[in-house]
Amino acid sequence: MSKKCELAIPAGSLQCALYAFKGGADAVYFGLKSFSARKGAVNFSFEDVRKIKAYCQENNKKFYITLNTIVKDEELKEAVKLLKQLEFLKPDGLIVQDLGVASIMRKHFPSLELHGSTQLAVHTINGVKELQSLGFTRVVLSRELSFDEIKAIREACPDIEIKVFIHGALCFGFSGLCMASQVMTGRSANRGECAQICRSYFTCKETKTKLWPFSTKDLLLGEEVKKLQELGIDSLKVEGRMKGPDYAYYTAKYYRLLLDGKTEKDEQVKWAKESMQIAFSRETTDFFFNTKTCGCTNCQSMVSPSNPAHKGIEVGTIDRVLNGKAIVKFTKPVALRDGLRVVFGMDMASFSLLKIEGNRSFISGGETATINFPANDFSKKPSFGTPVYCISRHDMNMAVLDENTAMYKVAVPVEIQIFKDSLCVNGLAYPLEVQEANSESDLKQILTKIFSSSDKSCFSLGSISVENKSGFDSPFLPLSVLKKIRRDFYAKLDEKLFESFEEPILEKKAGFKNEALPPRKILGTWGEIVSYEGKSFLPLSPLMFDEKAFFEKLDNIVKERPSLILGLNNVAQIPWAKNHPELKFFADVFMYTENIYSYELLKEELPSLIGSYELDEDTPFNYVGSDYTPPLFISRVCLRHNSLGLGCKNCSRDNTFTLEQNNKYYKVRCKDCITVVTKEL
Repeated sequence: MSKKCELAIPAGSLQCALYAFKGGADAVYFGLKSFSARKGAVNFSFEDVRKIKAYCQENNKKFYITLNTIVKDEELKEAVKLLKQLEFLKPDGLIVQDLGVASIMRKHFPSLELHGSTQLAVHTINGVKELQSLGFTRVVLSRELSFDEIKAIREACPDIEIKVFIHGALCFGFSGLCMASQVMTGRSANRGECAQICRSYFTCKETKTKLWPFSTKDLLLGEEVKKLQELGIDSLKVEGRMKGPDYAYYTAKYYRLLLDGKTEKDEQVKWAKESMQIAFSRETTDFFFNTKTCGCTNCQSMVSPSNPAHKGIEVGTIDRVLNGKAIVKFTKPVALRDGLRVVFGMDMASFSLLKIEGNRSFISGGETATINFPANDFSKKPSFGTPVYCISRHDMNMAVLDENTAMYKVAVPVEIQIFKDSLCVNGLAYPLEVQEANSESDLKQILTKIFSSSDKSCFSLGSISVENKSGFDSPFLPLSVLKKIRRDFYAKLDEKLFESFEEPILEKKAGFKNEALPPRKILGTWGEIVSYEGKSFLPLSPLMFDEKAFFEKLDNIVKERPSLILGLNNVAQIPWAKNHPELKFFADVFMYTENIYSYELLKEELPSLIGSYELDEDTPFNYVGSDYTPPLFISRVCLRHNSLGLGCKNCSRDNTFTLEQNNKYYKVRCKDCITVVTKEL
């Protein structure tokens, strides 16, 4: 029997988290107000996390916090302060992209569980093993992997936890390698500011068509999750921190039912799936999950080039459109105030049924209804058979759950000493004029009652000991003064928790120096040897699905050119590099050594590392207006086949296209089904 497989649901807010648990999630993951890859989500305050922590403790659930952005040197102090607070909260894991943050966690906060974000683009056995050697206990794999590739990683890496995406929005470019938003708008996807360039339209010069070439369908694995469960995958991850409580609840419910043994034929599963897709869904795909490595890896459609909109579920079709009205034949029941949508070509219209004949509140499947449809507002009107979708349901509005729940606190032992002129609490002295009481009282009972109330403090009373050194047999302690002392005592504990971490950080950068690296634009993309000032450089590809073939080819290259200086672009290349101490290496752009700690970590692994582009003051991590522009997209999705709809037969396996948007041009190269998009300068 396979071990329990965790179902992890995204939570963009406290309400989403509570509804995810209500729907059957084993765990939630979410970001905080800073260093989150989803800055647009509501995200969590420190108090919100304390509530979730208390809830999880009481209900045997787990929560993970995302700190999955690249961190700059000047932000390290704030990041370390945050790590100190998270150490107090003890999340079940911290999902990290930045290797510098990982290094700080390993050295200064070893109690925090270190999980590798999908932003690290780990898609091979070596990548997983390298993160394990760096102290990561779980790795979130890239979404572009097939079941067979996941299986190979699981079997080769049995003693580290593996997390796999099963549902939600997909990026056209590899997570962590997408620079489209950074290059085109100055908003970095690796800094939580993705402008979703993949959901905008372009014009293809060769086909003369206007389309959304990078708008991938949504992932929906459905019953395939049972294969992952049987394989021993530790956690199944749903995407969607920007979505609402209804999405969190119904997605959790759908996959909970499947993981607990139900099938797609079950009525409960059908209801949950429909509700989940009405909450949000584009067209769906299983992406690469069932793809076999063959001559063409892209034999199914993974892109919706005609429209990237939320479509929900199909509930009927257009029969005809006349004089601003449309006749719709419904195949599923639809109620008043349900949101409906028609998508036809580049156009889209949304509406709802405001009135149904016979003063009914719903219309049944098989019936027809007339709707207002201002066809004149569009370039063309929908033809017979155009699908009608339900994108919201009147009865799916989620009631606000009570958020006034208990907050996580840490119990602290309290030692109180009573003197004639003061009260000492855990070494803190408070002035207090003590007198003899008129009657005998139980000091410990009184003080226990006072200090048991800590309001919203992060701390609460643990054990308490009371020592009377006042000289009075029964000292009188004014309650108002004791309450004031208690408030100050807990306030000081909280202040200490939120203090800055004192470890010196920025001073480390002073000693950094690059050995003569050429201007980055000279090196091109990757895979091509370039000479500069008597030295030869070779930047390595960040993608290497067939690691064995990749490194065998590289071995042959360095035998012929032992003086080559190689650029590292993926953590999976570090183990190979460690086996070649005779070679020199540099951290290329996709290693994201944006802060000195990330570079030092690589330097510990590879003493022969000679430099980094991100740490060089002359080539900062900001490519807008720079003479070097990295690829916008690096994708396993073949744009030629998936977006342009061109067949695989007689394909040369090396094709180039030109896309235009706002009078700017972009070169697309599809080589061996890998798509690389670059900006034409």
